[in-house]
Amino acid sequence: MSMSNQRGAGLIEALVAILVLSIGLLGMLGMQTAALKYEQSSWIRSALSSNIASLADRIRANSGSLATAYNYTRTYAEERAAIEASATYFDPAKDCDTTTCDAAELATYDLLVWRRDLDQQLPGATGFVVPTGTKGVDLRFLVTVAWYDKDNVDAGVLQSPAACTAATTGVAARNCCPAAVGATADLVGVRCANLEMVP
Repeated sequence: MSMSNQRGAGLIEALVAILVLSIGLLGMLGMQTAALKYEQSSWIRSALSSNIASLADRIRANSGSLATAYNYTRTYAEERAAIEASATYFDPAKDCDTTTCDAAELATYDLLVWRRDLDQQLPGATGFVVPTGTKGVDLRFLVTVAWYDKDNVDAGVLQSPAACTAATTGVAARNCCPAAVGATADLVGVRCANLEMVP
């Protein structure tokens, strides 16, 4: 083969090498992006677990309270509006860390501190608690945490969460938003997590 037939062969090899390297770098970038997304999701789940465990400990420690003392329901929009309207929203009427409180006052304080911690740790977070059953028999608390998740998108559009229904079971039941939290049209970008807690 003559020299004239081999001209440009080195350039083609260099371009192929650059193409292969570029594809590899794009793959690594994609993996890094996915890892960051899953790391954030894992951190959120860890924060939720820690906060709900904290509430469970508070309820167990206040064994003299009525089950209904830990009932807290409100729509997500109402709760977020109240939080954002007042810098003193989470200031307790009575600080049970420094003052003696009865069981009902301690329950009110526990809920306030728990909701304040959620608000500080997760973006746009709110917490709700609904007791069911009879104390000493089958008492349970359904705890719902709702928070704003900017990654809850599909085709670049923020999505509404799934609504809980009577037919919702399994993993879907742990990640849907109950009707008490609000209509799904009012919860664009919000995610919910539900956990049933036995004191």
